[in-house]
Amino acid sequence: MRIIDLIVHQRSVPLSIPFTSAKRGVVREAAIVYVELKLEGGTSSWGEVSIPTCSGETVEGIRAAINGPLRTAVHGQEVMDLELLLDRIKLSLIGNPSAKSAVDIAVHDAHARVLSVPLYRTFGGSAREFETTVTVGGGFAAQMAQRATELVRDGCTSLKIKVGQTIGADVDRVLAVREAVGPSIQLYLDANQGWTAKTAVAAIHRLEDAGAAPALLEQPLPSWDLAGMRFVRERVETPIVADESVGTPQDALNIIRQEAADVLTLKLQKHGGLRPALRIATLAEAAGLSCMISCMFESQVSISAAASLASARGVIRYIDLDAPLWLAASPVRGGVQYSGTTLRLSDQPGLGVEGLKALAESQV
Repeated sequence: MRIIDLIVHQRSVPLSIPFTSAKRGVVREAAIVYVELKLEGGTSSWGEVSIPTCSGETVEGIRAAINGPLRTAVHGQEVMDLELLLDRIKLSLIGNPSAKSAVDIAVHDAHARVLSVPLYRTFGGSAREFETTVTVGGGFAAQMAQRATELVRDGCTSLKIKVGQTIGADVDRVLAVREAVGPSIQLYLDANQGWTAKTAVAAIHRLEDAGAAPALLEQPLPSWDLAGMRFVRERVETPIVADESVGTPQDALNIIRQEAADVLTLKLQKHGGLRPALRIATLAEAAGLSCMISCMFESQVSISAAASLASARGVIRYIDLDAPLWLAASPVRGGVQYSGTTLRLSDQPGLGVEGLKALAESQV
């Protein structure tokens, strides 16, 4: 079955509450670009990319990349020639990982639909349900503690706390959240490259001494500072997670060689799609590391793809796929569904996505 057309759709989706982080400031809506691949016989498959991206790509640049070289790469190609198709996507242009990811996901969706199996089955997966971490955005300590309390009351068992500002304020935020939610809730800290090596060590030691050690510390230092990441890793008990530091499989290999992290974060938009993410997970597994699978402000299309990968790879121990819970309304029919903080994959072919809702309907 061949790809006969590629159509780009765009949606602006408000967030249910504003999201604040040290790196991005305040985000109030997600601009989502969808890729629809039209297949012979009238079937459609889907991919997506959400702005802001990890790579700095813009909506205009993403649309140009998809409508230009990426369209050329897939148009008229046989869906069952999966590896050839993915090679063509990779080689179609330099960089642009988020744009590539949208088309990569749509191609994987198409391949699974032709096989009439859910995407997670094509990876050899069996698990369909996952409990996700939910992020508490930055703010004053009391505000973050209140938000954390609300999430735990609704059934959340692990929280990601945004830090990366001054050490005193960050420690106060974490201590306030820990006091509010109690000792049984796992806390992951995400500094978004905001600390230095010495301040990261000092902050974690203060939290460890106070009995509030986090379960993970994500990207405490600038992405390029692998020596600093190793410095922190060697001086704290808390496992160190590389996020912005790992964009490509080559980045992952460099982190492994320098012993700069315990966990590698997978984001489909960051890597360029499912295939490069799978390769990074394989490297992590071979090196004895773990992976966290995470996301931007994506809807059920990309989240279904990410969860399908997690279903099949035990090395992906940490699930951070809460993005649809931040959207005021879903623009998508079908795909992964949520019950509180539990997400469940569809058993329909491919991603299980039936299509986009009408604009008026998606805003309800």
